Parts: sequence; C-alpha cells; structure tokens
Amino acid sequence: MKVHGILCRYIIKVFLKSFLIVCLCFFFMTAMLEYMEIVRRFSSYHIAVSHKIIIELTVFNAIATVASFFPFALFLGTILFFVTIHSKMELTAIRCIGVSTLQISRCLLLTTLLIGTVYITLFDGIASCSVQRIKTIEAKLTKKDRIDEKMTVTNKGVWFRDVYYGKSYIIYAKSVLNQQHKLLNVRFFEFNENDGLQSSIYSDSATISSNVWELRNAKIIEIDGTEKVMPSVTKKTQLSFSNIDKMTTNPKSISFWSMGKYIAMLEKVGLSSIKYKINWYSRISAIIQMIALVLLAIVFCIDNQMGHRGRYPMKLAILLLFAFPMHLINNVMMALGENGSMPIWVAAFALPALIIGMVVPVLANR
Repeated sequence: MKVHGILCRYIIKVFLKSFLIVCLCFFFMTAMLEYMEIVRRFSSYHIAVSHKIIIELTVFNAIATVASFFPFALFLGTILFFVTIHSKMELTAIRCIGVSTLQISRCLLLTTLLIGTVYITLFDGIASCSVQRIKTIEAKLTKKDRIDEKMTVTNKGVWFRDVYYGKSYIIYAKSVLNQQHKLLNVRFFEFNENDGLQSSIYSDSATISSNVWELRNAKIIEIDGTEKVMPSVTKKTQLSFSNIDKMTTNPKSISFWSMGKYIAMLEKVGLSSIKYKINWYSRISAIIQMIALVLLAIVFCIDNQMGHRGRYPMKLAILLLFAFPMHLINNVMMALGENGSMPIWVAAFALPALIIGMVVPVLANR
C-alpha cells in the first residue's frame, strides 16, 4: 500500500510537470503570435505604443487564449505524460509491481479534478481580469470612451450612451422589452459638442424606428429649468435595438463567481441572458471536458503494448485527429446554444458526457 502511495505521488508529479510544460509552450507560442498581431494592428492605425504596453497586451491576450483552450492543453499534457513514461519504460515497471490500469487512471483523474478546481477558482478570474484590462488599454489607445461600447446593468435598470454627430445622450431605462423593442421608464440626458448638459427628457417609453428615437409622453426639462410636456419627441440616432442588446459586457470579462449575479440583473431588467448562461455553463462543463479528454487519452495511451514503433505514433495520430474535430464540434454546439437553436444544458454538457460514456466501459475492461 505504501509503495502504491509513493507511485501515485510520482505519477501525479510527472503528470503535473507534463501539463505545465504544455501550458508554457502554448503560452509562449500564443504570446509570439499576439505580439506580432498587436504591432501590426497599431502600426496600421498609426498609433504610437510603448514597448511596455505592447508586452502588457501580449501577456493579457495570451492568458485569455490559454484559458479558452485549457481543457485541450490538459489533453495534450496527458499525451505528453504517457509519451514520457513510455519512453523510459516506467509504465511497464509500474504495471509489473501490481499497479493496475484503474489505479493509474484514478491518480490522473484525481489530478484532473484538482486542476479543474484551480481553473474555476483562480485561473478563470485571472483570465476575466485580463480581458477587462485589454479593453481598458485599447480604449485609451484608440481614444474611445468605453461607455460608447458597453452598457451598465444594475438592479434598478440600464445605462448606456448614444452619440449622433457631435451630440450625445446618456440614456437610462428601468426595464427593456426585447420582443417589443421598447425601453420603459426612460430618461434622456442630452449633451452638446462640449459635453455640456442641454436638457433632460423623462418618458414613459422609447422605441427606435428608421434611425430615430421616439419618446412617448415626454416631459422636457431645459437647462434653465423650464418644463414642457409633449405626447411625442423624436431624436436622431445611429443605433438600432439590436445594437443596444449587444452593448452588454463581454461574457469573458466576467468571472465565474460574478456571472450568476450579472445574469440575474439582466433578466430583471428584461435583457437577453442566453449568451451569459451558455458561457457560465461552459465554464462548469470545462471540468467535465477535462475529465473526458483525460479519459480519452488514457484509453489510447495506457496500453503497454504501444511501445511498438509503428503502432505508437499511429495511435497518437488517430487520437489527435479525433480530438481536434471534437473540440470544433463542441464550439459549434456552444454557438447553437447561444443562438437558442439548442437547449443550453445540451450544448454545454452533451459532448463531454457522451465521450465519458463511451470510454469508461472500454477502460473498465482493461
């Protein structure tokens, strides 16, 4: 029992080392590509950027990319683990002293659960902060005001900005009727070219038609304090209702632990929360994906007869050819879930659950 415990710790150590090697390689490869893309993009816009900012953007983009491919990085780490122990004949030695395939698999799955827990509790938050920081830096460099691109959602309503040829409006709505394309209990704060407040408009509802805001039962308060009530007021705009719905925060910039609260606020004010739910569920299913991919790698790689020069590379090639389409299919299912073409829980959990159901019986018979 003591020997098995020592071997389990050794297997976990080698497995973690292999996973970290893959993550670091993936990080540096992504960082190099991101660095070249950032330099090219800002050069094309003739924007002067310091090396410090370029390196900062490169690191943050690389972190966000690694986070999106985290389960696949673990899958490649599992393959590297088996390549390592096969090349040193360690797997054969471990099997010879009575350690079963199930015991080895148990050590790997235990480590996978640990990695998944760290991913949800720590790395996901780092990746979300990285996405937020990228948006902040790019907004400053391109001289864009972030409020033009993002809607602020609270329990009491939504705030966003509309700009039309020099004039701008800060708009508040207590609730949104998505199906009717209507805002309820609306306040318009109109500003001139110098960002000076011109007037405030209080309205029961607001709709957009042919690039025009139409405010019903409006009370206008001028800057000098005079008030007037009008049955209808129109203001020109470049927005459409679909643009307003897209102003909500990027799901990747919200951490796993804050996503539930944000979804609740969206639903309270009447905005669509589907893309946030699918993103939230995908992070939960990431652990199941990790387990599925590790099990898949175990089924293909744990056979000690794979040391044959011809069969071993062939099985690895088949494994990789199977895994890449599976990753693409998973992304397609997520997109279908976001569009409402597929139930969210099916899009998030069906594929990894199917893989686990296929490989567990195979592994149990070994």
